[in-house]
Amino acid sequence: MNVIEYFDRTRIINIPARTDRRQETTAEFARHGFALDNEKIGFYAAVQPDAQEGFPSIGARGCFLSHLGILEEAERLNVDNVLILEDDIQFSQRIGTFGKQAVEALRGLEWDILYLGHSCEGNADEPGWALVDGPIHLTHFYAVNGKSLAKLRAFLTQVLERPPGHPEGGSMHYDAALNTLIHTDKSIQAYYFTWNLGYQRPSRTDLHALSIFDRLAILRPVMALYRRLKAAKLRRVR
Repeated sequence: MNVIEYFDRTRIINIPARTDRRQETTAEFARHGFALDNEKIGFYAAVQPDAQEGFPSIGARGCFLSHLGILEEAERLNVDNVLILEDDIQFSQRIGTFGKQAVEALRGLEWDILYLGHSCEGNADEPGWALVDGPIHLTHFYAVNGKSLAKLRAFLTQVLERPPGHPEGGSMHYDAALNTLIHTDKSIQAYYFTWNLGYQRPSRTDLHALSIFDRLAILRPVMALYRRLKAAKLRRVR
């Protein structure tokens, strides 16, 4: 069983209008032999709010609500676990070998949150699960255990109801909310796999203000080509 099929549900967050990202992610899955059956493994239509409501941006709020929506769906379905990806995922070229090693190493491991893609500098010479001991600034490839869904959903709902800067955690980027929970609730067992199994693919952002190169229609095709070439290069080296 590969690392994607191991989990009860896999959801990939995608804004329906971003057909470019959906197509590139579908190709990325196919490249590594991962199936997309649109039931167990499929896309999740991202939430697109009209206002930022205290979040750093409208896109940040949409991202937060999209992750929360997947967790609520997983809780409602009573799944054993759920794997969540964002639609700029680019898998490591060694995800086949190390992905199987990662899920095999979960036997007997008590966990709440797993980071398969991350910003940590672990010992990649000995791939394995290591406890999260500092902030992880990405949520493009992670999993949540079914037994932890209710606690995580409740915490995120509280974050939504608090103003920015609240001492217990108010409106913030989703990755920051997970970091806050892991830091403040010592019962949460969060791990990362020391060989990074997935990265963020070069892609036009939906979270932040666009650069002039993406705002000008005449330059967008040039930027799209540049990112495709950059992604192809990165695919060969990581």
